[in-house]
Order: sequence, then C-alpha cells, then structure tokens
Amino acid sequence: MDCIFIEHLEVETIIGVYDEERIKKQPIIVDLNLYYETAKAAKSDNLTYALDYHQICIDLHSFIGSSSYQLIEALGQAIVDRMLLNEIIEKVDCKLSKPMALNQAKNVGIKISRTRKSIR
Repeated sequence: MDCIFIEHLEVETIIGVYDEERIKKQPIIVDLNLYYETAKAAKSDNLTYALDYHQICIDLHSFIGSSSYQLIEALGQAIVDRMLLNEIIEKVDCKLSKPMALNQAKNVGIKISRTRKSIR
C-alpha cells in the first residue's frame, strides 16, 4: 500500500482539560500518513485519482482550528474518522503533538492508526 504523508501541520486550537487551556488557543502539530493505492493516479497523472493533500490541509486547518476537544485522544480519533470519509483511503496513521502541554517535556502527544476495516 502506498502512502501520502503530511508532516508538521501546525494548527492553533483550544485543547485540554485545565481552565487555562480552555481560554487561549495553543499549537497542535499534526503528522499524517494516508495509505491508498496510487497506481491509477500515477498512470493517469490526474488529480481525480489522487489525494489532494492541499485540500486536506485546508480542511484539517479549518476543522481543528474551530474544534475545542478536551482530550488529544478525542481530537485524534475525530481526525482519523474525517480522513476515512474519503473512500480511497484505506489506512490512516495520525500523530498529534501538543508541544506546550508540559513545561518539563519538549512534547507530548498521541499516535493513532486506523484502517477502513476497523470502522465498518
């Protein structure tokens, strides 16, 4: 299975359970691997058969930026579910990083992997 990846998409959003996290937006870093069969796109050289990663980034920026999840797990699942709405995507690996979450650590986050089979 082939993969389009998006690395380090930074979006400001409300995320967290503590009062101070609910007031001011903070950065979330999104890394995605989107698995699908690329042969038809490669053979035709036509965007119709490919993933439009530009449009995916615009969509994610809007979706995440307007969200206000408490848990990074919930946001991660929502992103994966959103990506799997595209019927050509068979699997999604999503890594979310919350670099401002802890003063003692450079970064915290979650990695989620889902396949189309897991949502049926």
